Amino acid sequence: MSRRFGLTLAFALAASQAFAHAHLKTASPAAGATVAAPAEVTLGFTEELEVKLSSITVKDTRGEVVSAAPAEAVPGDRKALKVRLKPVSPGIYSVEWAATSVDTHRVTGQYRFTIRP
Repeated sequence: MSRRFGLTLAFALAASQAFAHAHLKTASPAAGATVAAPAEVTLGFTEELEVKLSSITVKDTRGEVVSAAPAEAVPGDRKALKVRLKPVSPGIYSVEWAATSVDTHRVTGQYRFTIRP
């Protein structure tokens, strides 16, 4: 193997590892959406997750947690998590999430959605 090919291969492997994190792919309710009161929040990611090391927390405008339980796997989808919600009122809600992929890389994020009256 030539030195040039070896360096190219090393850079390609490093780049693929850099993109091996679980990134948020879908969200229901979606970021910025205005919706009727949902029963749960469901998030889909680009990688399979370690559910026990991942979380979703939903808070109202006062910062009160309205998640009814810890996040759980979506049956049949190792790339998705969901969390049930307590009864919620109209207003702005924040979703804070942490996702740990099966390769143990952890990423976090947050977004907001609005519940209409």
